[in-house]
Amino acid sequence: MVTKNKEYISYERTLGMSVMEGKGFYYPNDTAFSKNGKTYVLNRSLEIRASGRGMRVNVCDTNDEYYGSFGKFGDEPGQFMWPSAICVDQEGRVFISDEHLHKIMIFSGDGTFIDEWGKFGHSEGEMDAPSGLTINRNNELLVSDTYNNRIQVFTLNGTYLRSFGDTGTIEQRLNMPWRLTEAPSGDIYVADWGNDRVVKFDSRGQYLQHFGKNGTGEGEFIKPAGVAVDKKGRIYVCDWGNERLQVLDSDGHFLQLSLGESGISPWAQNFLNVNVEEGEARAKSNLEKSDIEYFDASDRNEISAHIEKYFWSPMSVVVGPDNRVYVTESNRHRIQVFSIN
Repeated sequence: MVTKNKEYISYERTLGMSVMEGKGFYYPNDTAFSKNGKTYVLNRSLEIRASGRGMRVNVCDTNDEYYGSFGKFGDEPGQFMWPSAICVDQEGRVFISDEHLHKIMIFSGDGTFIDEWGKFGHSEGEMDAPSGLTINRNNELLVSDTYNNRIQVFTLNGTYLRSFGDTGTIEQRLNMPWRLTEAPSGDIYVADWGNDRVVKFDSRGQYLQHFGKNGTGEGEFIKPAGVAVDKKGRIYVCDWGNERLQVLDSDGHFLQLSLGESGISPWAQNFLNVNVEEGEARAKSNLEKSDIEYFDASDRNEISAHIEKYFWSPMSVVVGPDNRVYVTESNRHRIQVFSIN
């Protein structure tokens, strides 16, 4: 952990493990919570010969209970080819966006397909690689329409309402927005991936401010993937290109960063207990080698790829209903959980 004077978050535990099917995650991309305590983890998998193996939604909870999975690779209704984001409405319905198919799918909480809508294009209501979802307090679905450089707002049934982020001065315009969130205040925060910053809008989409710039220093970002805001107004940014999580105050000033501190999850520990030989091999391994000869010792991607506890491709950050911070980490197939101090 790297901090500035005070710790605003503390690593608590890890959820998940690498499994292509069943109880575990496989390149998870996003996480959402329902009112009934269920946790939905969207597994993006890999495009290996278009097989889509491992692409699914896992249903579990924060106490390590596992309830199954749903979803299937394909381009038919209710199937996905490049799923990108997930959220849950007040009725427990699950919404999933697909960047390749340019659509939004709706499932029941148990994974039954209900409906889908959306098509490729650049006009109002059309989408080009929808990559972020959130539902605001008015039960409207906000979609990061990434390659159209805007946020579109729909009813939950897919009726277009309005858009924002693609007008105003140059500094007010989004460039390939990724994930977004509604803060407890009602303001909207967008991870502006192409501009290496976070942009804040009011509830109607009027630009308020932005913070961050390209770089590796405190409060600087390289391709931020996600953003979340807690009840105190603190801002959590998934600094994807720097392989880290940053904590900012409500005005966007740097407070703390974490490079990741993951231990082994209960699911993984149970697997190692059953598979004794693999457990013994892991016990003998040096998981925090300090003598690695890096090609570029300043490259966070290279370092994270070698040290297990560090974030490696943090894709999404969410403040859960239990007031903990959940960071979905794709390349190590897990979620790191932090308590808010």
